[in-house]
Amino acid sequence: MKQTLLYISAILTLLGCGNNAGQFRIRGNFDHLEQGEFYIYSPDGGMDRLDTLRLVDGAFDYTASLTGEATYHILYPNFSELVIFGQEGKQVKVKGDARSLSDVEVKGTKDNELYTKFRKEARQLPQQEETQLARQYMLEHPTSAVSRFLFCKYYLLSPSADAKETKEVYDSLCRACPGEILLSNLAQDVRSKGIIQKDATLPDFKLKTRGVRLNPDDSIHVIKSRVLTRNGCKDSTLLFVFWASWRNGSLSALYQARKLRKESQRKVLPISYSLDVDENQLKNIESKDSIDYPSYCDFKCWNSTLVRQWGIKDLPYYILVDSNGHIIAEGTDWSADIEPKAKDLREKKKE
Repeated sequence: MKQTLLYISAILTLLGCGNNAGQFRIRGNFDHLEQGEFYIYSPDGGMDRLDTLRLVDGAFDYTASLTGEATYHILYPNFSELVIFGQEGKQVKVKGDARSLSDVEVKGTKDNELYTKFRKEARQLPQQEETQLARQYMLEHPTSAVSRFLFCKYYLLSPSADAKETKEVYDSLCRACPGEILLSNLAQDVRSKGIIQKDATLPDFKLKTRGVRLNPDDSIHVIKSRVLTRNGCKDSTLLFVFWASWRNGSLSALYQARKLRKESQRKVLPISYSLDVDENQLKNIESKDSIDYPSYCDFKCWNSTLVRQWGIKDLPYYILVDSNGHIIAEGTDWSADIEPKAKDLREKKKE
């Protein structure tokens, strides 16, 4: 839970009710849960911090300051989420049972009632059919805030979504909503979709790595800062590791990178690309986990340059690049996405 909350807080620092103007009210009732706490946050400007919903006698009443529209996420103790679409001057009612959180209903606005209907229709569908249902909803309700959310979830943020189809759906939404700022803000992410994929050529990059001291007493060594470019690394096999101290699985990712470097007899060059926002936390990880290879962090989290340009949407994320600059493996799952190619590299080094 702590790492999840740190992740949410990192995002919020970078993004930088009755029927009253400037407010949005959420009232809720849950059966089989007398006391408890849920967390609430907004990734698109509805609030500037993580907040708490406190249940007393199974109910809560929360009012947020809001101008215009925003999306709110209620984070349950089991890490699942309920998405609520906020509108200035409106209020919604959340009704559910703590024993079946997926059945929660949200009423009070058209967007929330539409999304409740979608959730109920989609919950038992196979992934492909669920995505097609989402597309159907988007095309039938292109001006709804629900469609923007579904587009991000099922296309923009989905690693399995086809880049061409993603652009087609995006263009159809833009035609239906000319001048919509929230859609326009997604243009860069749509363009980056599909840039990083197997068999593609790694795009040009330029990174000024960090100067790293691995031990306070210098018993290991100090790594000097350097500038890395694709051409400068053209004779090396590279392993980009995108990670963050607040993201589960990241420490394992650093271990796998260090292990592959050792087993390949240092012929594979890992590049640590951290999305951390706290330099002291990053230094602590670099020292404890012996990141004795190039390390980069600009402390911009998800707004970091290569993260935006290459469309990195999840952590940890790996990109394995051969000495000719071709991407031979990429993905978030080391065992399924990277290990088969890493095994080939180890075998070649033994020959």
